[in-house]
Amino acid sequence: MRLFVGGLPREATKDDVIRLFRQFGVTDDGVVLPRDRKTHRRKGIAYVDVPDAANAERAIAVFAGFEIEGKPLTVCAAENRPLKRPQRRRF
Repeated sequence: MRLFVGGLPREATKDDVIRLFRQFGVTDDGVVLPRDRKTHRRKGIAYVDVPDAANAERAIAVFAGFEIEGKPLTVCAAENRPLKRPQRRRF
């Protein structure tokens, strides 16, 4: 199950996120830290793949009300993004 993690500091690394979620079975290849397309800076969010739904629910419960650097962390089930419609090329 994929979780959305918001409220991370922009300086947070993949290793930082893995340390937070290791107890729930998250591995190195199960963490994605998106970057802004223009500035290439991290957005302060992450997507974390938890191997089973029970651990995902535990992670959501554990991180409810959790703060990092004074900012509340948001952890919830990630929604599947709708497929993008192909763009028509204009000549």
